[in-house]
Amino acid sequence: MTTEQGLVEDTTLAAEPKPDTKPEPEPETRAETEPEPETRAETESVPETRAEEQAEARAKERADERAEEPAKDQAQARAEERAEAQARAEEQAQARAEEQAEASEAEGGAGRTVGAKGARWRGVAVGAVLALVLAATGGAAVVQWLTADRLQGQLAPLEHDRQLRLEVSGAAGAFATTLLSYDYKDLQTTRGQVIAMTAGDFLATYDEAFGGPMEQVIIKLEAVSKATVREVYLSEVDEVSAKALISVDQQVTSKEAVRNVLGTHLKLVMIKQKGVWKVSDVTVLGAAKETETKLGKDD
Repeated sequence: MTTEQGLVEDTTLAAEPKPDTKPEPEPETRAETEPEPETRAETESVPETRAEEQAEARAKERADERAEEPAKDQAQARAEERAEAQARAEEQAQARAEEQAEASEAEGGAGRTVGAKGARWRGVAVGAVLALVLAATGGAAVVQWLTADRLQGQLAPLEHDRQLRLEVSGAAGAFATTLLSYDYKDLQTTRGQVIAMTAGDFLATYDEAFGGPMEQVIIKLEAVSKATVREVYLSEVDEVSAKALISVDQQVTSKEAVRNVLGTHLKLVMIKQKGVWKVSDVTVLGAAKETETKLGKDD
């Protein structure tokens, strides 16, 4: 029974008509033919991306321009320095290349004359030498100027001291000459000149040495004295005081004899009053040598 039933089922199945429908396309095939929307989306996104990139680039450029404006001068200076450095580097590179080329020609024994490049190289070398000479000359001038200025600053105090000592020496020598020079015919003139060159109570000392009996002897002998300063030595010199040691030769001529007093030493203490150097104290230290020649009646 089972067999028959199975046969009936098979026959039934075989006799059933198949529906008249068109075959639907398989999903895989549709999937393969549907990338067009994605392609269009990608195509549409490309202009948008480019527009965004261009907008970002323009914004960045504007930001860079605003940032560069404050330092425009500095950037330009740096650019010029870089250009100069590059130009120098190119000249040096060209000079080295030309040197190598000349060396190669010399090794090959071609004996060719250096052309335009060699002339340019020589021009660069001559220019460099001239630049070095000018730089050395200018540097030497600057050094000489600085040295002269520094030397002048060092010499200024020495020159001041020299001038000061000349003033003191001149005043001391003038006093010694006036003190030991006199003429019996006009002793008061000599006295007045000596007092004008002294300070303090030196008048009393002078009158004690040359006044009274000494004055009478000078007049009696008709004596005339002439003094000559040989040397002036200074010590303890400053702006207001000084000490001097003076060596003086003196010749005294009278109606009886001629007396030569050589190397008389005077020690002076000097002070400056109202811009004038004057003597405040005198010490006679004696003479190194004295000679006397008597005069006869015929003389």
